[in-house]
Formats: sequence, structure tokens, C-alpha cells
Amino acid sequence: MRRQLAAYSPLAPRALLAATGAALRPARGGADRLLALLAARHGAASGLLCGSGTQALQLAVSAAHAAAGDASAPVALPAYTCFEVASAAVGADVPIALYDVDPLTLSPDLDSLERVLAAGARVMVAAWTYGYPPAWRDVLSLAQKHGAIVIEDAAQGHGAAWRGRAAGGFGALSVLSFGRGKGWTGGRGGALLSRAAEIELPAIPAAGTMEEFANVAVAAAQWMLGRPSLYALPAAVPGLALGETVYHPPRPPSALPRTAAVLLRRTRAAAEREADARRRNARALLDAISGIPGIRRMRPVDGADPGFLRLPVLLDRALPAEAARLGVIRGYPTPLGSLDAVRPRLAGPERRWPGAEELAARLVTLPTHSRLTPRDLEAIVSMLHGGTTPPIPARGFDGSMDVDPTEPPVYV
Repeated sequence: MRRQLAAYSPLAPRALLAATGAALRPARGGADRLLALLAARHGAASGLLCGSGTQALQLAVSAAHAAAGDASAPVALPAYTCFEVASAAVGADVPIALYDVDPLTLSPDLDSLERVLAAGARVMVAAWTYGYPPAWRDVLSLAQKHGAIVIEDAAQGHGAAWRGRAAGGFGALSVLSFGRGKGWTGGRGGALLSRAAEIELPAIPAAGTMEEFANVAVAAAQWMLGRPSLYALPAAVPGLALGETVYHPPRPPSALPRTAAVLLRRTRAAAEREADARRRNARALLDAISGIPGIRRMRPVDGADPGFLRLPVLLDRALPAEAARLGVIRGYPTPLGSLDAVRPRLAGPERRWPGAEELAARLVTLPTHSRLTPRDLEAIVSMLHGGTTPPIPARGFDGSMDVDPTEPPVYV
């Protein structure tokens, strides 16, 4: 049975072949060139390529916490975001203070953030949740006022920008992710970029030979099964938990596999085209769902150019059973403060996060990627209309028609 993906990142056979060749060679020149490219693009002075975005964030939190010089000071995290952010803080073994999130913008609740910083947090993480930027001017101003180091979590920021500057270019440290649903993928991987010479980045071990081949195998499976005609197969495997939010305990950091670096360099242009398709589909969906009772669209902060990794909306009713088949899924089901791994580490003045609780109860995401057909988009809007025939959106559902959704893309 046909089933849409919630998110999609392009891969291609030629890139997979090149990555297989890299697994057989010990040289890391490709990884060095990738790091230089990322540093130049995001204005960083140095950086690390890591085995995942979570590992990169864990290293960022550890390094910033050590540089702040107070082992007892908590690290401020958004109360509503990906569970991997909590896993990174747990892996860094630091106290955690959660600040609330504005449910209409996905940006930090500034009053809550100020209370957390005033109470002693000296490191904070600000996230591009679903590709929506935080209010950077206010966030950076508050951090400066309280002497806090800012870590930018841009794991979901591919294709997004604030006031013309791409996600990954803010704060003392920035984190990127190259997992399968992040718009630009190497099968796995992440990057930690630094603009702060006083923060010392650690050395990490290289990926082993088995990890190199495993990464190619995983990426090949993503390429083969990451299409609506086949996605129902992996989605039916309970152990994979595709489309579900699950807390994963932290793992020891290691370097980005060479094979991932090859895939990322070979698919960079395709990922940029994919970001364009996401924006077109997201804008068409936003037009089409305007005015539907019980649905509220996000209100991006001033200067935002969201990347629309997925399209978040607030919904006043339960999702129907057909939603998952269309790639429409719930957001993160609880605030981070409800996680068993987080509760023992909680510090700071906040114990309730009303904005995060509202998001956990009401937020759902719509797919935006290039594998959606006009019929898929119409079916999503019809479902949100309660099964009635939707009106034709002003922009039309033609945003993804430059990509044949029935065939795997081949990018050179």
C-alpha cells in the first residue's frame, strides 16, 4: 500500500557508488574538504565532523559548559524540541534547566528564558524547530546580558534563514545534522562549528571500517525504501519506530564516516533543490489550509525564512487514522521535562511549561518534500477539511511537479 514519508532527503546511485569506493580507502581528504566548505558557508573558524547531530550537540554542550567554568550551573534547553537534544545534555552529564517555548512561533518564551538565565544558566541551546528560527536578536541580547554561551541547534534548519543568514551561522557554537530526515543526508552524521577560540573542541576517534560499510548499507536502504511505493514496508517494522518520537540514550561520540562525507558532497546540489521544493509545497499548503476551523498556522518571527523540513500546525482535534498514510504525524508527544532521563537533572526556576505542553498536545506536522504529488497534497487538505472536497489553493498544487514522484531521482 502506498504510504507517504514524513520527511525526505535525496540520495542517488552514483553517490552511493562513490561512497562505497571511499569505504575501501583510508584517506580522509573528503571529510576535510566538507568541513572547510561548512566552515566557510557558516562563518566558523573551526569545527568537528561527528557521527550524528546528537553527538555534535553533546560535544558542544560539554565544551561550552567547561568553558563557562561553573560545573554546577545548568544548561538551558527549550522545553519543547526533539528528544535528541535531551539525550545530548544527558550525554554531556550536565544539570538541565528548561525554558518555555512560544506555541505560535516555536521561538523561546523570552520571559521564561530570562528567568532561567537570571537563575544561573551559563550555557543555552536555541533550536530551529522544524526549520523555524528563534527570535535571534532577542535571544542573543538576553544571552549577552547574562553572560551565557549560545549553542545554535540547527539540526532541523536545512534551507532556513533569518534575515538572510543561513541556519548554522549563529551563536558561539552551531550544530548541524545529516540524518535521514534532515533534508541533506550522508546516511548519518553531524557537524559542530565554532566561532569562539576560547572554547576548546575535543578530539574524537575515527569511524571504524565496519561503520563505514554500515553507513553505506543504511544509506542504500534509505534510497531504495524512501519512496511512497515502498515506504510502507519499513514503516510496518515495529523496531524501526519510523514516524515515532523515541528517546535514545547517548552514545560515545566518534568522527563522521568517510562515506557520509562523500554522500554529503555528492548530494549537496540535490539537497538545495529539495529545499526549494519544500518551500513551494509548504506555501501551497499554507494557502490551502487557511481558514479551516480548528487549525492554526505558525507565525514565524520577524525576518524568518523557514526551511519547512516539515510544516507544523496546531490542530484542535485528533488525527484520523489515514493521517499516517499521508505522512501527517504528531509532533513531539511530551515536553522534555517529562522524560525519565531528564527529570533527575532538572534545575532552575521553571517547573511548568505551558507553551510546550500546548505544543505537545496539539502540534502535528504535514509533509512538504518533493515526493508529494498534487493528489497527495489535495488528499492532505481534504483530510484536514474533514473529508470534504478542498478549495483549489491560490498557488495551485504544482510545486513538486518538476520532480517525477514515481521514479528515484538521479543527481550527478
